[in-house]
Amino acid sequence: MVKSSWYSLRNLELEKFLRKLNKFFVCFDSEGELTHNTDSFGDTVLHQKFIDQIIEKIRIFYIENRQALKRLKKIQKIDIPFEINHLTIKLNFLVVPLKSRICFILCNDYHLKYEILKVNIINAISHELKTPLTIIKGYVQYIMKAQIKQESLRDIMQIMLSEIYRLEERIYELVEVSKFYSDSVSIKKDSFSVSKLIDMVVSRSMPKIESKKIDLKVEIEGDDFEIVADFEKIKYMLSELLENAIKYGRDRIVIKTCKVRKGFLLSVIDNGIGMPKEIVDNVVDLFIRTDNELSRRIYGLGVGLFLVKKIVEYHKGEIQIYSEPNKGTEFKVFIPYS
Repeated sequence: MVKSSWYSLRNLELEKFLRKLNKFFVCFDSEGELTHNTDSFGDTVLHQKFIDQIIEKIRIFYIENRQALKRLKKIQKIDIPFEINHLTIKLNFLVVPLKSRICFILCNDYHLKYEILKVNIINAISHELKTPLTIIKGYVQYIMKAQIKQESLRDIMQIMLSEIYRLEERIYELVEVSKFYSDSVSIKKDSFSVSKLIDMVVSRSMPKIESKKIDLKVEIEGDDFEIVADFEKIKYMLSELLENAIKYGRDRIVIKTCKVRKGFLLSVIDNGIGMPKEIVDNVVDLFIRTDNELSRRIYGLGVGLFLVKKIVEYHKGEIQIYSEPNKGTEFKVFIPYS
């Protein structure tokens, strides 16, 4: 039975099989050329440059052990140490000899994803939560020591309150990330008008829009229409896209929406600093800011846009990003009808 199963495995298109299993692998042919599957990491916290480093580690191992691997007759397990964010992880691979290829299949990919997620959550907490806590602590100490006029005290309390709101938002985002990763998210089917949604989101952001003197236009094609979706999650999605447009736009933002045959489209367009292609390709990945200095400067924590993507995916929708440096960015979302 084992021999028969092994024979069948050798004659399957192994790479297609592994892709269906969503497994990370690297295969070398007889000439040393490699193919691999990086899609298995999807939108996880493992940035592309680390994936490239893992592939390079395997390539070096293959070169150094090429003759022994050619003589390999059965599946062998190997460990390759890998350092990421000052953390050393043993990558466990199954080395599978085929007729004309050697395949390295990563076994502990879930452990790798978990460890990197844990490290990046710690980094995110220290970076994003420490700053508002420091500000609040400083003002509390100042109030306790100084005699402050009522008018000045009100201003200080307003600053402290805004920092508390900021803390609440960051904690909410991290909790939502954990829900998506544990697959414990439920999508409600609320019915609401698109104009109500946009008005609520815009009114909350109006002080920032006015302070930056941004010309905001809302374009609803045709008459107002009803959406069936999770109201709170769609509201968060639009709020996040609008916040990014306010932060990184210049003086013009357009929110467009229209009803289409199978759902509705929603776009947020700004005329701001834009993004180069390498950031556009990864900007909705989780914690992208920890691995890319430019994306850290532009898009902060890297949780909000990840949640936007997940909200769209859980509604079985699609998100597209169009951006050019110094010309602006458009986030275009399609949500199908339930």
